[in-house]
Order: sequence, then structure tokens, then C-alpha cells
Amino acid sequence: MTEMPRYNPVPEPLVAAEAPTAPPIMNTIFLMLLGAAVLQVMAAVLGVFEASSAAFRTRFIEQMEAQKIQNVTADMVDVAVLVSTGTIIAMAVVSVVLYVLIGLFLRKGMGWARITGAVLAVVSLSQLLGMTMPGGVAVILQVLLGMGAMVLCFTGPAAAFFTEKKNFKLANKTR
Repeated sequence: MTEMPRYNPVPEPLVAAEAPTAPPIMNTIFLMLLGAAVLQVMAAVLGVFEASSAAFRTRFIEQMEAQKIQNVTADMVDVAVLVSTGTIIAMAVVSVVLYVLIGLFLRKGMGWARITGAVLAVVSLSQLLGMTMPGGVAVILQVLLGMGAMVLCFTGPAAAFFTEKKNFKLANKTR
């Protein structure tokens, strides 16, 4: 007797493919982002010193008078210093956390981290407006490191790694 045709054949065992390994450039990108995070901390420290300086207080009073605000009190100046300092610290903490998280996920080959990092790198260009020295040097270097890291993510071996990682995930999604 002949064998009956199978309508529910047993699937053939699938051979698991190896996940792509990150090229050495991914470590360089990660270190560049860590460097940008360190420079962000340095710029924040210098920014806090600037915001608490006598020159900042004088500029604040001059700006208020230029806007025709009379009777600028010492309390108003103190609040401006406090708000400026708090904003600098909060933005520095958020920036450092984002640099580290995006760097970690980039090393894993996550495509969304590459896109998010690129968008944030473009947004970071706004930090170049209204810079004060000496913190401005740290800001310039920070922006350059972040932009450079993101450019590397879209070129050469890093771009190939992200493509391989995406293809690997798609191939294993059907399993």
C-alpha cells in the first residue's frame, strides 16, 4: 500500500543563524557618546558657575531694564539665578542619560537608537546659540562628538551592522 499524502507535514528543523557581531567602530561610537556626556557635565558645571556670577546678575538687570521693567529687586535676580541653575542641571542630567542609553542601544544594533540619536544630534545644534565662554568650548566639542558619532552610524561598517541586525531580526521573526 502506498503512503497517504500528508496535509500537515512536520516542519523541517530550522538551523538557527548566528546574530551579527558588532564591528569595532561600534565601540568607538559608544566612546564618542560617552565623551560627549562627559563634556556635557563639564559644560553644565561651567554654566552653573556662570549663572551664579556677578556678571550674569548684571546682564540680567540690564536685560530687565532694556525691556522697560522697573524696580528690579535682588529677589528677582536671585530667582533668575536659581531658575537658570536648575535648568542647566536638569538639562545636563537628561542629556547624560540620553547619551549613555542611546550609546548602549547603538552597540546592540538597535535601529531606533540610530534614528533617535540622529534627531537629537541635530537638535543639539541649538546649544551653539547663546554660548558663553569658557563653557562654550565644551559645548562645541560635545556637539561635534555627538554629530560625529551619528555620522559614523550611517556610514561604513556601522551601517552594514545595522542592516545585518535588522535582517537577522526579520529572519528570526518568522520562526
